Amino acid sequence: MIPVIDLAPAHRDERRTAEEISQACRQTGFFVVRGHGIAREVFDDAYTASLRFFQLPLEAKRELPMRTSTARGDNDYSPYGYSALLSENAYAYTGRPGMPSDYVEKFSVGRLILDDDEELPFPEDESGQRLRASLKAYFAACESVAGHIAELLALALDLPRTFFATRTNTSNDSLRSHLYPGVAPEFLNDQGMGQHTDGTLITLLTQDGPGLQLQDRAGRWLDIDVQERDSFIVNIGDLMARWSNDEYVSTPHRVRLADRQRQSIVFFKLANDDTVIECFPKFAADRAPKYEPIRYEDFSLQKMNLLFGREGAR
Repeated sequence: MIPVIDLAPAHRDERRTAEEISQACRQTGFFVVRGHGIAREVFDDAYTASLRFFQLPLEAKRELPMRTSTARGDNDYSPYGYSALLSENAYAYTGRPGMPSDYVEKFSVGRLILDDDEELPFPEDESGQRLRASLKAYFAACESVAGHIAELLALALDLPRTFFATRTNTSNDSLRSHLYPGVAPEFLNDQGMGQHTDGTLITLLTQDGPGLQLQDRAGRWLDIDVQERDSFIVNIGDLMARWSNDEYVSTPHRVRLADRQRQSIVFFKLANDDTVIECFPKFAADRAPKYEPIRYEDFSLQKMNLLFGREGAR
């Protein structure tokens, strides 16, 4: 069982809540967040609109392919649009090429979703407008919750309250709506998404059914059976692990297919391109840092090259 943390009382005893989050980051790298104040309709609208999109004919969805650059050209790896089954490989993202690709459809947006005037790949009808509006509201909600969690982590780490806020205020965060198809029991490959860790500060995930699993320190795969759409499953990513000298755990996880389809929506909180990721003083007092300092832009480029099979991956 992963820890469940209620954010509602944080304004009354935020130091205690901050320590609960910090302890979860050390033990499992995963925790569930409730009491976040986001209305249930925000979740329901995003799930409903996403499912309507995924139910479109494949040829209609392929007219909105995920692009890894924006019209402005200011980030080559901010995903927007549709990804078909087997088009991505989470194993490759962690430097393990040659493994099976992921059996999941995705629709992705980034920070530009917050600008209604930005031209983005959505269906040009009423359903497309609803999808855009619902994902915009969901993205904004995730930004708020992620910011709150990051502020509490700063308190636990004896850092200024705004430490993460000033290093993530222009980050190219992304939101990906997933649909995992149901498969027959005799289907040989039940891999929805392969084993990986996230290259994030923190990740916020919701789901409508089982399938997500984490790997504990003994190597066992454990189910994360949180099915309420409005409960966030939060995990620490590689950025926080590097910042904490691996004191905080970036835990391997995966998604297994089941005999029913499964939806999830995942928000990835990143860092500003010019942010230098280097060990917090709190975790370098007794042992040397494991990682050399690295600018987030360089760290992200390495990860995205692997995910998308770009030249220069290493």
